Amino acid sequence: MDISNPVYIDAIWLSAAFFCGVLAKRIGLPPLVGFLFAGFVINFTGLQEGNLNSAIDALADIGVMILLFTIGLKLKVKELIRPEIWISASLHVILSILAFSSFILGLTYFGLSIFADLGFQSTLMLSFALSFSSTVFVVKTLEARGEFDSYHGKIAIGILVIQDIFAVIFIAVSDQKIPSLWILALPIILWLLHKILSKLLHQMEHGELFSFFGFFATFIAGALIFSLVGLKADLGALASGMLLVNHPKADELYNRMAEYKDFFLIAFFINVGLVGLPSISTFSVALILLPFALLKGLLFLYILSRFSMQPRTGYLAALSLTNFSEFGLIVGIVGLQIGLLPNEWIVALALLMSFSFILAAPLNVFSHEIFDRYKEIILKLNKEKNSVDCEPLDFGNAEILVVGLGSIGKHTFEALFKIHEKKVLGLDYNPDLVSELQSQGYQVLWADVTDSELWDNVDCKKIKTVFMTVSDYSTNINALKEIARIKDRQFKIFSLSQYTEQTEKYRSLGVDYVFEYKENLGRDFVSNALDSFSI
Repeated sequence: MDISNPVYIDAIWLSAAFFCGVLAKRIGLPPLVGFLFAGFVINFTGLQEGNLNSAIDALADIGVMILLFTIGLKLKVKELIRPEIWISASLHVILSILAFSSFILGLTYFGLSIFADLGFQSTLMLSFALSFSSTVFVVKTLEARGEFDSYHGKIAIGILVIQDIFAVIFIAVSDQKIPSLWILALPIILWLLHKILSKLLHQMEHGELFSFFGFFATFIAGALIFSLVGLKADLGALASGMLLVNHPKADELYNRMAEYKDFFLIAFFINVGLVGLPSISTFSVALILLPFALLKGLLFLYILSRFSMQPRTGYLAALSLTNFSEFGLIVGIVGLQIGLLPNEWIVALALLMSFSFILAAPLNVFSHEIFDRYKEIILKLNKEKNSVDCEPLDFGNAEILVVGLGSIGKHTFEALFKIHEKKVLGLDYNPDLVSELQSQGYQVLWADVTDSELWDNVDCKKIKTVFMTVSDYSTNINALKEIARIKDRQFKIFSLSQYTEQTEKYRSLGVDYVFEYKENLGRDFVSNALDSFSI
C-alpha cells in the first residue's frame, strides 16, 4: 500500500479518528480525547510516514484559524478590557512563571537529564510556555456544555485571547523580525476591512457563497493581511471575526463556520500525537508536571474570586482553563529554533498537553456535579452580593418562566406576554442579551438555570409553567437535573426536542410535555396554512 497516496492518507486518519472517538465516547470521555489517542496510534504504528504528517498539519492550521475567527465573531473589545479578564490573565501568567521556574530550577539538582541541561533563560521560556491554557480545548468543552455564551464562558475566552496576545508578542520578539512599515497603517486597514467585509456579508445569500465568505474573511482579509504587515496570521483571523461581531448576520456566519471548525479541529488533536514518540524521559517529565494543571486551575479560581463575580462563575471559568496549551507547544518550538530548548522538550510538551486534556475532560464533563458536591467550600471564596451574575432571589409575581431567550425563546416570550402579560418572566445567562432585552422593555432577568443555588434559594410556589426554549441539549439536561432536586415541584415543564432520544431523556428527567419540532413542523405548517385561508 502506497501511504503517500491521498486516498490512503485520508482513510488512515479518518478511520483512526472515528474509531478512537467512538471508543472515548463509549467510556464516558469526550471524543477529543479519542482524537488525541488516534494521533498516538498513528505515530506508534508508523503510518504517519509519507505525506500524512504534512496533510494533518495543514488541516490542523485551518482548524485553528477558523476557531479564532469564530471566537472573534462572539468577542467584543469591551469584554477584553474588563479588569477581571486582562488583570486575571496577566497576573496568572506572572505567578505561573514564578512557580514553574522555581520548581524546574529545583529539579535541575535531582539529576534528571532532561532538566539538567536547562539554563536560566531556557527555564523562563519553558515556564512561559506552561503558563498558557488551550483555546481549542476550552472552546470545545464550553460548546459541549452549552456554555460558550455564558458569563463564565466569556471570561474564560477573554482570558485566553489575552494569553494569545502575549504569545504573539513573544513570538514576534523572539523572531527578531522588524514588522513592515505598513503596520503603522493598521488602524486604517482595519477600518477599510470592516467596511468591505460588512458590505460583502450584507450582500451574501444563504448558499455556498455564504460559507465561502467565511473562509475569505478568515484566510484572506484576516490571516494574509496581518502576515503582510509582519503580524501573526492567527491574530488576523481573530481580528477579522471581531470586525463583524455586531453584524446582523454574525450569528448565522458563526453557526455555518462552526461546522467546518469542528471537522478541521479533529486534525489538530491528531497532530498533537504526531509530534514524536515518547521516551521514558519525556514521559516522566509529562507526569511530573501534570499536577501543575490542577494548580493552574486553583490559581485561576483564587484570582477570579478577588473580582466582582459569584464563586460559581469563577469556579466554572477556572475549571475550563485547567489544562496546558497548544500555544505553549508553539512557544516551545520557537525555543527550539533559537537554541534554548532541546528537541525532546517538544515531545514532552506535546505529551503534557495531551495528558492535561485527558485529566481535564472528565472534570469539565462533571463540572456541575462537582460544584454541587463541594459548593459549601467554593461559596466561601467570595461574598460578593452585587455582581452581574447574582442569581435572582425571587421571581416576583411571575407564574410562567421562559428559559433561554434566543431566536425561539424570544418569540415564545412575546407570544406568552400577549396572553399573560406581567405574569411571564424570561431568564437567560448571557448578560449582554439580558441587558439588551431589558432596554427594550422585556421583563427578563439574568439567571443560570444549571445552578443549584438558583433553585435552592428561590421560592417557586407561584410558578405554574416553565418553558425550556434553550436549543442546547447539554444545558437542558443540566438544568433539568437541578430542577429535579426541588422537593414537591408543582409546576409543569415544557421543552423542545430535535431527536427522539432527546425526547426520551427529557421525559425521564420529569418534563411534562416535549415538542419535537421536526415531527410537528409539517403538521403545524399545514394546520396554520389551512386556517389562514379557511380551506
